[in-house]
Amino acid sequence: MKKLMIGLLTAVTIMGMSAQAFAADLDIQKSKLEVIEELPISNSAPKDVDINKVIICGKNIEIGRNGVLIYKGKVMVPLKTTAESLGFKVESDKDNKIVSLDNGEIKTNVYVGMDGYYYSSSNAIGLTMMHELGAEPIIENKIVYVPINMYNFLFNDQKAVGSFLVRNKDGQWIYSLNGELIEGWKLINNKWYFMNNNGIMQRGWVQTNRNWYYLLNNGEMATSTVTPDGYKVDQSGKWDGKPASTVATQTEDVLDIINPIEGFDTIDEAQKALKFKVTVPKELLGKYNIKYINTISRNLFQICYISKQSDVLFRMGQGIEDISGDYNNYKTNNIVNINGSNVKLKGDNNLIKVAVWSVNNMSYSISVNDGMKQDDIIKIIKSTS
Repeated sequence: MKKLMIGLLTAVTIMGMSAQAFAADLDIQKSKLEVIEELPISNSAPKDVDINKVIICGKNIEIGRNGVLIYKGKVMVPLKTTAESLGFKVESDKDNKIVSLDNGEIKTNVYVGMDGYYYSSSNAIGLTMMHELGAEPIIENKIVYVPINMYNFLFNDQKAVGSFLVRNKDGQWIYSLNGELIEGWKLINNKWYFMNNNGIMQRGWVQTNRNWYYLLNNGEMATSTVTPDGYKVDQSGKWDGKPASTVATQTEDVLDIINPIEGFDTIDEAQKALKFKVTVPKELLGKYNIKYINTISRNLFQICYISKQSDVLFRMGQGIEDISGDYNNYKTNNIVNINGSNVKLKGDNNLIKVAVWSVNNMSYSISVNDGMKQDDIIKIIKSTS
């Protein structure tokens, strides 16, 4: 239910907020992306089923339920499992901090905690120069993980690591292209998928360039249909900003979906529908007019303020997840301690567009469509209590 609610909340972030055309931008992005053929997509396999493979040197290597890790933006794989599958003899010291690999032709030592990789011939003297890959080997649950693109380096082939979908230890899907983590839109088998800033395949609603798209349970972008929560998307997958007419739908095994968004005239009326106490930023009172007040599935509260300069959307809900619904990439990504909480501030051109934080198992977010100076948005956050 929580995952469904988080998916639903993103559908209404821009209701009443200005939206810019994105179709042309998306077409440009899509035209630059590689089309991967014959790559099966499945997002329904439980994470305890040992069907989880990476591709190295053309070989499908089963890495099991532990999956991959994402560390410093790199795809990390279990060293022993992958190396032994590729024919390496693997030996480690008693502390598991130095691991030696030797396949009769290539020999190397891997040092946990050091981003420095080299190799030599097993039968000759001489080493390659030390090479950095952007992430050092790490130990997780007594397993040594290395960047998967280490194998591109060892085999002196930038395509030794193939392109594939693989699950992490939490059962989430990521897409790797020759060892690199892919973010944003990806065309696979003529279907569009979206990976967030951490490379995780998304489901539900996502926003890019201020347009909204709905991703089915297998990650595929929905087109020319009504979404399970009652919104119509066109042939390019874009939502037109309006709810579809109230109809019973039967999509993704969901029948008779009721619009989860409820509108209210006052904060007090919305409070009666919620199980938690609503607080709003006092800094906005008297300076902005209220555009709308909603609850979503009666689990999340949102209020949109409007002025001549910009619209400001404030949200709060139970839990510690990011409830902003904003998956855009921003140049500015700061963390600032405000009232004892770490607040994530994201934006461009010295303007903050998104703020996300949590306090006492409650999540909060502020979205500003045209951006706001950091000092000004900090004042708003400080006034929320």
